[in-house]
Amino acid sequence: MKLVRLFFEMFRIALFVVGGGYAIIAVADDTFSRKLKWTKEGELVDALSLFQTFPGIMAAHCAVYVGRKVAGVAGSLVALAGVILPSLVIFTCVSMGYGAIPLDNPWLGAAFAGLRAALTGVIAGMVVRGWRKSVVGRYGYSAMLVGLALLLSGANPALVLVAAMLVGVIVEFTPIRAAGSRRFNSLAMVVPIFLKYGALAFGGGYVLVPMYISDFVGEAARFLQLPSEEFANLMALTQMTPGPIGINAATFFGLRLGGIPGAVLATFALVLPGSLMLSLALASMERFSESRVVKGIFAGVRPVTMSLMLSAAWSFAGMSMWNTSADGGFFIDIVAVALAGFAAFATIRKICGVMQAIFICAFASLAIRAVCGLCF
Repeated sequence: MKLVRLFFEMFRIALFVVGGGYAIIAVADDTFSRKLKWTKEGELVDALSLFQTFPGIMAAHCAVYVGRKVAGVAGSLVALAGVILPSLVIFTCVSMGYGAIPLDNPWLGAAFAGLRAALTGVIAGMVVRGWRKSVVGRYGYSAMLVGLALLLSGANPALVLVAAMLVGVIVEFTPIRAAGSRRFNSLAMVVPIFLKYGALAFGGGYVLVPMYISDFVGEAARFLQLPSEEFANLMALTQMTPGPIGINAATFFGLRLGGIPGAVLATFALVLPGSLMLSLALASMERFSESRVVKGIFAGVRPVTMSLMLSAAWSFAGMSMWNTSADGGFFIDIVAVALAGFAAFATIRKICGVMQAIFICAFASLAIRAVCGLCF
């Protein structure tokens, strides 16, 4: 009965909580501590730093943690299935009907413009909130700046992360440290692609955005060639539906690559590496935490995670806040800048939830369009 209740509670949380992994963790902490008494109050929120230490999706890590504490390995698997299933089903339906969404409608376009601006601010706000823990000392700042420069120059995000891991290990053991365009439509490609994403997603779904852009967006992308505007609208849709942004996006891309089987495989492949690592780590936490190799990996990855999130914010800013005309003119959308600023402020100061900030920006964009339509 405990396994059934565990699945039901995780399924219910993932089904009704919109706004990604952090929102799911907050609700899960209340449910499993206050309501069910399976965890201590604030335990899941306190475990956020542990979840961020491993690649993968925060909501999946939360499920593995609670499930293992309640019913061991079987509990982890049951809880993980509960948190994944709502996203998989809902966003598969959204993805299949994506072509029917009238994105050329001016009112819907205005709403999406507000959503894109909000995402820029939300990601920037998350960078500010996570900066102090992730970028520490001269090495942290150096790694973050080098990683950001490489990402903005077009370097492969996965290679940047791997390089950061190697450099971090070297620094940990160094005495000085005193303190081409192809389109794939093959189901066989889905699992290795998303296993790679899942193994490199340190910091949650937002850090996957630069990798998604590199592999799926633009004419030079390796696997799909989505227009940048379609990708931006997709990212906005992932925030409007239940579940973590990383899982929702994986479902969409998996469906494009291999239909419904591709969506299922992509979703589970994305959460597998991080969930497995976290489960193994929880089984031997003391020995794992003392490993200098692992300390070096995390020391290298944490500041570069900030680089990835900054790169993602820059990409969304380019999709929403400015554009270049055919004759070389450069235009800044003042409304988008203001909306992004509000979203960043709301995220940093926690004056409202992520989803509330995004919806406020969408409705504000619609209202401004209505007023401008009446005045001009």
